[in-house]
Amino acid sequence: MSSEKEIVLAYQEAHNAHDVEKALSFFTDDIRYGMTGVWVKQGIDEVRGLETWDAALNSHMNYQVLKVQQSRLNCAATETNDWLKLVGVNEIEYTSIKFEFKGEKIQHIRAQLAGKSEWAIDQAVNDVLRWALEAYPAEVKGLIPRNNFIHGVGQAQRWLDLLKEWKEAKDQAG
Repeated sequence: MSSEKEIVLAYQEAHNAHDVEKALSFFTDDIRYGMTGVWVKQGIDEVRGLETWDAALNSHMNYQVLKVQQSRLNCAATETNDWLKLVGVNEIEYTSIKFEFKGEKIQHIRAQLAGKSEWAIDQAVNDVLRWALEAYPAEVKGLIPRNNFIHGVGQAQRWLDLLKEWKEAKDQAG
């Protein structure tokens, strides 16, 4: 039997290698994955969208295990990805990521961003959205219908394209 720490570190390895199917193999079918106050993905299909999004954005997670007790593991973490880099945020920090297990599979993940990372992302998103709503209003509505951020490989690629255009427009104006 693998320990919770071994499972999380193996998941991290698959995630960072952008091996979506292997990363998903560490989850139960009813996985619940949430970013506190931002979004919740329920079930393997919704989490697949998140994993494909992260793979398309070249996401890299670094977990620092803090505590393991009875089918739970708590850690801090840092993340980098191409989306963040394009908006000028080199790395974000999570003060807490809690993993809950059912057997040898992850059944629930709750992530909490550090305040300074949440602020940096909010600032970047606001800057980009102001520009994008003016330049591509229909597309933004398609990427964020009813203010619900959609995760998937196609959406990630379109965001990268929009961010490159935004950065170019910002550089030309500034």
